[in-house]
Amino acid sequence: MKKIISFVHGYHDLKKNLVDIKRPALLEVIKKKVITHNFFFPRNPEDFFKYKEFISGSMPNKNLDNFNKLPRYGFTGISYFKNRIFCGSWNGIYEINAKNFKLKKIISNKLMSDIHGIDVNRDYLISVLTCKDTIVFTDFDGKIINHFTINKNLKIVKEKNIEKIDWRFVSKQFRGSTGFFHFNYVFQKNKTELWLTSRNLNSFVVVNLKVMKAELRMMNLYSPVLVHDGFHYKNKIYLTSIDGKILIANNNKNEVQKTAEKVRNYKIYNKDLNCEIIRLDKKLIGKDPNWCRGIKVKNNIAYVLIDGRYDTKLRFSLLEIDIKKKKLVNKVHYDWKKVEKKEKEIRYCSGFDLITI
Repeated sequence: MKKIISFVHGYHDLKKNLVDIKRPALLEVIKKKVITHNFFFPRNPEDFFKYKEFISGSMPNKNLDNFNKLPRYGFTGISYFKNRIFCGSWNGIYEINAKNFKLKKIISNKLMSDIHGIDVNRDYLISVLTCKDTIVFTDFDGKIINHFTINKNLKIVKEKNIEKIDWRFVSKQFRGSTGFFHFNYVFQKNKTELWLTSRNLNSFVVVNLKVMKAELRMMNLYSPVLVHDGFHYKNKIYLTSIDGKILIANNNKNEVQKTAEKVRNYKIYNKDLNCEIIRLDKKLIGKDPNWCRGIKVKNNIAYVLIDGRYDTKLRFSLLEIDIKKKKLVNKVHYDWKKVEKKEKEIRYCSGFDLITI
């Protein structure tokens, strides 16, 4: 089994590092061997026309003005489907051959901007226009199949004029969340449910796709968390909290939280998803991480990305945690110096998401 990790990175020098060259964005980890894969990242309209042979979907209007590009590069959400790897970027979803890591195409349309989590099935790609809380369904050629927006009162609406703006070229020049919810993890369960994690609410927003209604699904937490990425696996949902925690959400209402007081009338309380917390602290991994994002689980092993926060010299690492024994099994650290010798030019390098093949 190999792990494929998407990551993002930025440079200190705004002018020097905006040259059109391929940038590191994917890691291929096979046991202890780490291979880096590089890709081009068109940002402005003129960049899209420069790489138009790779663009699948709508091209930008030639009259659009260029914006001030920031030196940020890399991939965000990642998904695997039929020997293809799909990776989110600022303004598109890259389709990559899983065997040789060659870029097949960049799927892009007006409603792709600041992409976080993505999901892929045989019918379409799912992404979120984060700043508008808009869920976007796109075919494999970049055509928008459908979209809907979730308002802060959880009503689902269809914004008629949203496609009048080419959101790919609306630049986010600040850090922090956008939208009411700031959706991160995106997952369609069966054909009826769409699960989204909200960074701002620290809970799920679940959409019933048959009746088009949204509801909150909350975890009964016994510690503050900062929910980010997730993974559905064997009737449980495994999530990361950016302050260094693994959350295990369980819909079994008869299961009392392991650290909660076992009181006689516990089952009659108002509660939703039970949640176990595993702290990635000094006791478990030998240090306190400064960041925590992507997660996948297989055979009781959780693969988790830590470290690499803005303005820290520490680059990200991949942890393998035995979630039953609460034990660190393995750690792979990403050493930028092995990829480029320009270590001092890097402002940050942070793991975002991962898949296992």
